[in-house]
Parts: sequence; structure tokens; C-alpha cells
Amino acid sequence: MVNEKKQELIEELKALRVEKEYTYQQIADETEKMGSPVSLSTVKLVFSDKRNHNHDYNNVLKPIADVLSSPAENDDLEVKVLQTRLELKDEIIGQYQTRLEAKDKKYKDREAFYMQQIEFLQQQIAFKDEQIRHHNEAMDRKDAYIRELIQNQK
Repeated sequence: MVNEKKQELIEELKALRVEKEYTYQQIADETEKMGSPVSLSTVKLVFSDKRNHNHDYNNVLKPIADVLSSPAENDDLEVKVLQTRLELKDEIIGQYQTRLEAKDKKYKDREAFYMQQIEFLQQQIAFKDEQIRHHNEAMDRKDAYIRELIQNQK
């Protein structure tokens, strides 16, 4: 879904570039002036027909969109580009939320598992403590019996 949104954004940027008559070099220069440089080769790749639209949004597509979305005469295309950018960001946020929910569930499942392990080990410790107590009592009785036998032999 994200790649489809990126594809849609790139198609809109292509139309905007043609409408504004920007060259690839002008776009690359403007991104550099705006503080988010995108190389000329990357700009060319974004606007190529190779259908490789797995470009990074923040470092590649956003700076190009910012250059092409500067104040213009025709706001319709500008609004469409901004809308697509918002939809792309919403899609990315949705994916992050899904990943976060999956990690949260995994964490809770792991926490429940460890809590069960702790409870089991506490039961084992209580059982062993009881065995040790009985063993110590038996040893004390045996020691008392041996002392008594020794006392009686004297």
C-alpha cells in the first residue's frame, strides 16, 4: 500500500514538474538550497519510467515535493500533491501502529510466560523448602536419638 501511495505521489510530482517546467538540475539545486539535498541522479531516477518507487520518503520524495510545491498559480495540483503526501504519511503511521501493537502483544505474551515461570519456580522453592525443613527435623531427631544412645551407654 505504501508503494502504491509513493507511486501516486511520484506521478503527481511528474505532472507538477512538467507544469512548472522544472529541469532535473533545477530540482536538485533547489533541494540543496532548502537544506535537504537530493542528488541529480536520484532526481532523475525518481522521475524515470523504471517503476522502482521504493524511494525514501523523508530523504528523497519530501524534499522534491517541497521544491515542486512552492507557492504556485495553480493550487489544485498542489493540493493533490499535499493530499497524497498526507495519505502516505497516514499509511506509514498505520504501519508503525500495527508494528507497535504486534510488539506490545508479543511483550505481554512474553511477560505472561515469565510470570508463569516465576510462579512455578516459587512453588518449586516452597516445595524444596518444605522438604529441607522435614529433612532437618529428621536429622535433628536422629541426632537426638544418637545423643540419647550415647548418654545411655555411659
